[in-house]
Amino acid sequence: MKLTQKSIQYEDELESALEPRADYIPPDKLMQETATHSSLFENVHKALLNSGLKTLVGPRGCGKTHMMRYAWLTCQNDTSKPFAVYASFNKYYRLEPLLVSRASPPDEFHAWALGLIVLATYGSISYKPEHAAKVLDLELKLGLPRASLETLVSALEKNQPLSEEQAKLSREISVSRVQQLLDLACKLTERKRTVLLLDDAALTLTPTYLIEFLDIVRALKSTTIAPKASVYPGTTEYSPRFHAGQDSTAVFVWLSVEADEYQSDMDQIARCRFADFDQISQDVVELIRFAAFGIPRAYLTMLHEYKERPGKTSQQTLNQVVEAHLNARLAEFRSIAKKVPKLQELISVGESVLNGMVRAIKSSNGDSTVVQLLVGVPKEDLTAIVKRMFQLLIEAGLVFDANEVKHGTPERIYQRYIPHGAALLQSRAMTNKDAGGTLKNTCEALHRKRAKHPVRRKLEKYVDDPSLIQKLDFALPPCTSCAAPRVSDEQRFCTNCGSQLVAVSTFDNCLSVPIEEVPGLTPWQISTIKKELPKLRTIRDYLAMQDPAAELRTVYGIGLRRSARIADVLHGFVDDFLS
Repeated sequence: MKLTQKSIQYEDELESALEPRADYIPPDKLMQETATHSSLFENVHKALLNSGLKTLVGPRGCGKTHMMRYAWLTCQNDTSKPFAVYASFNKYYRLEPLLVSRASPPDEFHAWALGLIVLATYGSISYKPEHAAKVLDLELKLGLPRASLETLVSALEKNQPLSEEQAKLSREISVSRVQQLLDLACKLTERKRTVLLLDDAALTLTPTYLIEFLDIVRALKSTTIAPKASVYPGTTEYSPRFHAGQDSTAVFVWLSVEADEYQSDMDQIARCRFADFDQISQDVVELIRFAAFGIPRAYLTMLHEYKERPGKTSQQTLNQVVEAHLNARLAEFRSIAKKVPKLQELISVGESVLNGMVRAIKSSNGDSTVVQLLVGVPKEDLTAIVKRMFQLLIEAGLVFDANEVKHGTPERIYQRYIPHGAALLQSRAMTNKDAGGTLKNTCEALHRKRAKHPVRRKLEKYVDDPSLIQKLDFALPPCTSCAAPRVSDEQRFCTNCGSQLVAVSTFDNCLSVPIEEVPGLTPWQISTIKKELPKLRTIRDYLAMQDPAAELRTVYGIGLRRSARIADVLHGFVDDFLS
């Protein structure tokens, strides 16, 4: 593809007009662009600042990071609020190799997690310049020097052997010492209590670390310290010693498209973050809002793409935007199988079930007076492995859990689900058969009265081959020596030949992903990198470069801003892949 000045300018405008990820929004801009009057925001913000251990539950893009960062910033600027510490654990995957290379990985994970909290505490104190000098006093008093902790955290994330000094520090850092630090910091900043905002705390790919982390969270809680942890629905499995509902209270950040406040809350966010919101027709906005399926990041991205994408008609442009969004969500869902190979069958069958649910809703929407959005699955069909499949769909934001309902005599219990709005729009599931899929007709369908009961079918009726449900199980890799199947995920030696079974590394899987498969890179960027940087083929190649941004800038058309954006996309992909 030939690069022109016009294409460079258009791509720069497209990339810089909107930053939907809260991780990269500057503090001042984040404060200005937060919809503080939505009911969802008010509930979550209140939960983040009050006492008690809370878990923020929701899929990617629903606003967990944004709300935590906003809560942290408001506490820095208001002395009447608690002392707040914000720490992100999205780099936990870098410690995954330690599980097979170190004698005591849980101990080193403890040191890493607590070290991040200590460093974040120092950062919160020094946010106000007048308090910066107090950090040195705390370092000396508690024997937790900032520079040494930064070196320890870096060494653990790089899987480097620890020096004698680092090993000593990792043994000395403890929950009680961190509690002492938090209480002293709270007193120094003249606050009454502390809220500990722990972001990206799901640790979904390393259950061993998740158990240890939740133990840390539970142990840190005190009368003066209130931890808040953001987690994903679905793949987050709580530890045997951490009981959701007893040790913590869940706060759901994901808003249902059927909620009364859905329109007002989503539109408030859009008006804060998207300057051209009122220039888009209301019919288009309504359908994009439904296609976003309760995810603000998706709503903002689709609004921006609709405005920038050229199209002959509004209908054509909207169809392209919705289709692209759905394809991206499905690609993200399929990527779970790459992250955790044993989930491959659950991902494949889960997508088939999703498609079957959309077909079932479409076939039921023949009555022009009501519209159906819900499907019901008999509760007896929800075996442990089937529940796991649905949890994965929910984590990816492809299905919304609408709770269970009782029907009939004798009474039967159905678990209700809403398939993704973009999937329903793309298949014209809400308008009668294939006819009438215009903007106006689809909007009218959304305003109709809802069907009284969900579509009620046995789970196997949602797939073409019922045996897919009957045989659903984890896909465990066979023995590399004799190809004998594994008996369980915990198995360490082959039952047939006795060979040691090698654990599949999610970290290695991530490093092997080709650059061209990384979502977020434009077609021009992919083709240019492929042509001009032949040695940059995989994520491993990128991370191995001493100065990857400088390498990118050797290509014509890639300057400081563009190389920084490409680097952000690649680093963001690694973080998302392994979080």
